[in-house]
Amino acid sequence: MRSNHLLILISVALIILISGCSCQTTIVSNESENTSENQTPSPGVNNEEFITGVASISNVQVLVLESFPVQVNVEATGYLPDGCTTIGNATVRKDGNTFYVEIGTIRPRDALCTQALVPFTKSVSLDVYGLEKGVYNVDVNGKTASFELSVDNILSDNS
Repeated sequence: MRSNHLLILISVALIILISGCSCQTTIVSNESENTSENQTPSPGVNNEEFITGVASISNVQVLVLESFPVQVNVEATGYLPDGCTTIGNATVRKDGNTFYVEIGTIRPRDALCTQALVPFTKSVSLDVYGLEKGVYNVDVNGKTASFELSVDNILSDNS
């Protein structure tokens, strides 16, 4: 009788273990399908082997370095969705008084990954030489901040 209870307990544990594994596989598959729809191709990356996207940003801080001409760095913090995703390329474009920074992500398409958020910090420098004094906005993957230049950021010809 005792061996029957042990056999039933082992069978139930095995069924739970097997069903748990198949659910996890389904979640990984669904995540790959869902994220690939919103992904943009990354130059030089074989998109059959990798999934690319944009990083989830929780905070943006603008650091104006005390130098002349002034240098400006943007420090973005956020999280990656799993243990296989890493930070990819960061691109910067300027439109008017706004800098648009896109921080990309990349992960192997078929990798089985830990399903835990992974924090990151990425620093990106902005090309601010030659800018006139004024207020400038920074948009990093939809999260915004601003900074101000109190003087024109250009070296004068008078030395």
